[in-house]
Amino acid sequence: MLKTTKMKKTLLLLFVITTLAFQLSGCKKEDPATPPPAVTYSIHGLWTGTYTVDGMSGLGQQELNLVIKPDGTMINDSKAGGRQHIALGTWTLVGDTAFESNATCIYGFPVSIGAEQKHTAIFNETTGNLTMGIYVNTGGTPGSGTFTLTKVD
Repeated sequence: MLKTTKMKKTLLLLFVITTLAFQLSGCKKEDPATPPPAVTYSIHGLWTGTYTVDGMSGLGQQELNLVIKPDGTMINDSKAGGRQHIALGTWTLVGDTAFESNATCIYGFPVSIGAEQKHTAIFNETTGNLTMGIYVNTGGTPGSGTFTLTKVD
């Protein structure tokens, strides 16, 4: 009987110690002063959004997609009046936030083929947006407008 009581006390003590160890190891207090790491977006990848044409408010927002590649090249795939336009070009990021690109239309309305366009925008790596976007046709058909894009992947 003495052995059984001693064994019970030993098992009870072992149980209490194990329970306390699990509770203490699982109770990590979060430091409220340390915010979780921020999500950041790379400028490389697929961007989708809309553009408008200055002086042609009747057109409304048109579809705009950019593929920004790590090698400094890009593809501009847009629609104007329901017709697809594709322009190829290059891009740079001046500092951490100023996006600039130059592209030449290779497919679309016949008057647009060969048209050159310059895009500028503000890149926000925290929200994954290109905002305050402005484009200007620098060769071919005159025109300009604004755009906003959001990172897809």
